[in-house]
Amino acid sequence: MGCCSGDNRVKPFKTDDVDVEDGFDGPLADRSCRDVICLIIFLLFWVGMGYVAVVSIRDGQPERLIFGADSFGNVCGRQNQHIDGVRLSGTDLTDKPFVFMFNSDAIKNPLKPGKTICVSACPETTLLFMSDVIELARNRSIFLCEYNVTIDDYDTAEQGDNAPCPNTPVLASVPILNRCIPSAAISIASSMIDTDWLKRAATDVENSWREILYLCAISFGLSLVVLVLLRFFAGVLIWTVVCGFIVGSLGGSGYLWYLWWLENAILQTYLPSDPTKDEQEHTVKTMLIYAGVASGVTVILLLVLLVMRKRIALVVALFKEAGRAVASMPFLLLQPVWTLLALAVLIAYWGFVYLYLVTAGHPELDKETGYATYKSDQLAPYMWWYHLFGLLWGSQFLLACQQCAIAGAVAAWFFARDKSQLNWPIMKSVQRIIRYHIGSLAFGSFIIAVVMMARIILGYIQSRLRHSQSDIVAYIIKCLQCCLWLFEKVLRFINRNAYIEIAIYGYGFCKAAQKAFSLLVANVLRVAAINSVGDFVLLLGKAVVVAVVVVIGMQFFKDKPDIHYEFVPLTLAAIFAFLLSHIFLSVYEMAIDTLFLCFCEDCERNDGISKPYFMSKNLMSFVDNAKKAQDAKDLKRQAKRAAVQTAAAVM
Repeated sequence: MGCCSGDNRVKPFKTDDVDVEDGFDGPLADRSCRDVICLIIFLLFWVGMGYVAVVSIRDGQPERLIFGADSFGNVCGRQNQHIDGVRLSGTDLTDKPFVFMFNSDAIKNPLKPGKTICVSACPETTLLFMSDVIELARNRSIFLCEYNVTIDDYDTAEQGDNAPCPNTPVLASVPILNRCIPSAAISIASSMIDTDWLKRAATDVENSWREILYLCAISFGLSLVVLVLLRFFAGVLIWTVVCGFIVGSLGGSGYLWYLWWLENAILQTYLPSDPTKDEQEHTVKTMLIYAGVASGVTVILLLVLLVMRKRIALVVALFKEAGRAVASMPFLLLQPVWTLLALAVLIAYWGFVYLYLVTAGHPELDKETGYATYKSDQLAPYMWWYHLFGLLWGSQFLLACQQCAIAGAVAAWFFARDKSQLNWPIMKSVQRIIRYHIGSLAFGSFIIAVVMMARIILGYIQSRLRHSQSDIVAYIIKCLQCCLWLFEKVLRFINRNAYIEIAIYGYGFCKAAQKAFSLLVANVLRVAAINSVGDFVLLLGKAVVVAVVVVIGMQFFKDKPDIHYEFVPLTLAAIFAFLLSHIFLSVYEMAIDTLFLCFCEDCERNDGISKPYFMSKNLMSFVDNAKKAQDAKDLKRQAKRAAVQTAAAVM
């Protein structure tokens, strides 16, 4: 898709005292648009989405789905237009807002042709005989027969599922979403779901909305506190987690050996003729296996931690650097907010068009039933899948823009010689994306969307074959689902790092993915440390926010008399706390990943002597020639100071 391109290098910016071969954030003119073909395809795709929207809005009638419709093509509660050849169509039903269903088919699928009419109110009691139907019509003006049947003709009118009048008895019903749903069905659903519990839970939410808002505000403050703690106490936290892991592994292994010793001591007390001796021997062997496996895992874990101790120290340094970057650019924390707003707009647009799409069709007479039916366009099924893919591609594109915007700002901060001179790094990062890299982000998000679409199609096939497939087919489909899930996770990881390379150097997507993959493979142990220890620490930060919010909430609701179930408002507050902490820490996580790749690029392209490093002193301690680089930097600083003093003396 146009990912192959020529020279992708971004020309370096120049400084007074160093010639850098490949710098960052040169003049915007030094970059060029990448993956232009992908950009054109992306724009054409959204032209197609516009076509789907226009056709759907032109032919769709979501009122049929929202308000309900009768069998003659009339929308309940509305003034309707006549449909050629369909009797009783075009009836004014403004005083009949409820759908009354003659048969069960209409209940299962309101869009399926079946005998339904619009009524002014649902029958609240069961009508055993036709006389009850007549009495309801005369006393309450609730007419359950077709619109052209008068009350005087009710007793002689034909009854049945497709007749002018319904069969008796007519079950009592209640209005739900403008449909008359039989009370018996509601009773069955109520027996499966405790409606009283739902009512009390809703009352609890209504009575505690102020406390929930307070807890949301507290979670916001706690998320900021966690960011501060990660910046200043990341080392203590990470090494505490590592030590806790070691102590837990050693303690677990020792406890299993202790249990084996106890079981073995009990075995020694058994007589040879004891009938339960075999069972005890089996228990001893089982405990021995458990203890041996746990000990082996502990030894491997200790060896891995021994080998990765310097990499873990690098994780600590990256956490501190990420804290400095976020503190220098606090508006980075707002990037997920804009993304959520954009996603909300996308989902609202998608849902709006979807309502028209599923109800699109031209009304015509069904000669078999005599009712109105809606014939959709031949392209309608394909348009539905096209519209669904648009949601997937659009959402992944917005997430890619967020990741690339954060990466561009953080990389600009990392490669700046004087970080105090940064001017609007976030805005400049967004500007670079809009001007040069939309095609590359569209390409990367397209790949993820294709895999997600494949998983949805496979799930659809699995649901259709659920009752007819063999065990072998079911096993194969589950394996394919698992493989696609794993493939999607790998692609997301590669794309994430490719976006960072795009933000740094302006590569096309293919070269950025290849470059990112090469760097990750060359630093596989460092990557493992960041993605294991780092992700666990971030998860721990989210858990801390949620736990503190829950504890504070328990104090809020402890003495509140109008609360039936404390866990209902607590659960809502905990969900919001997790989402809020996830938003903040996702920025922190992206900053760490960006700084890591920037660190790798700095190590690869510079030597610290003839080409000075951009990294800070904390990160410089993790390169092999750090001491030489620092000595060279000190000598250069001393030489400059001596030159200034000499010039001052001469003057």
